[in-house]
Amino acid sequence: MNSFEYQLDILKLEIETVNASIRQMDKMGESIKNWAILIWAAAIGATISQEKFNPYIALTAVIPLVFWLVDTWYRKIQRKFIWRSIEISKFLNDGRLERSFNEQKLVEFTLFDPKSRLNKGKEYERFVSWRRVMMFRSLSLLYISLAGMSIVAWVIKLATR
Repeated sequence: MNSFEYQLDILKLEIETVNASIRQMDKMGESIKNWAILIWAAAIGATISQEKFNPYIALTAVIPLVFWLVDTWYRKIQRKFIWRSIEISKFLNDGRLERSFNEQKLVEFTLFDPKSRLNKGKEYERFVSWRRVMMFRSLSLLYISLAGMSIVAWVIKLATR
């Protein structure tokens, strides 16, 4: 096996690694959401059902907000792998792969950087930014809704006293 064939094998391995990591982060996000809903539901149920805990209903709004931060953290990691997937796709489709075959070495491509730690720029930073990731509808709607329901439950409980 020559050096170029070896590089192509490593590229295939990187593609598999990136895709597996994206899937793993999806599973992690699903798990975080499940735990957030479970813990929030238990907390809201306990504070509503027992009179002595009623003053703490509003505090249950903190639970989804904490999970929102944790979920955002994992989604931010996932975005780094997605960025790498995009970079690999560009390499495969913009002529660099063809040039690489002609030159028998990878051209203008850093090999095996699955988490995109190299070649960061402004576009990359925007792609993985906390603010952008945190405001994904799949994250923000769930966690803001749960926190909002806690506040609504607290207001309703105050009004019915």
